[in-house]
Amino acid sequence: MYIGPDALMPLASAFAAVVGFLLMFWRRVVAAVQFVVSRITGLFGKR
Repeated sequence: MYIGPDALMPLASAFAAVVGFLLMFWRRVVAAVQFVVSRITGLFGKR
């Protein structure tokens, strides 16, 4: 099975778009993840 550059470039482009979006909003992404983790650990910690 041969996977050439014509097949990989769309995947690389999509990956670059996702990474670029994460880098643009890194602080908000980290804050959202911390919020979700604190909510989940808070729910299990109250039992």
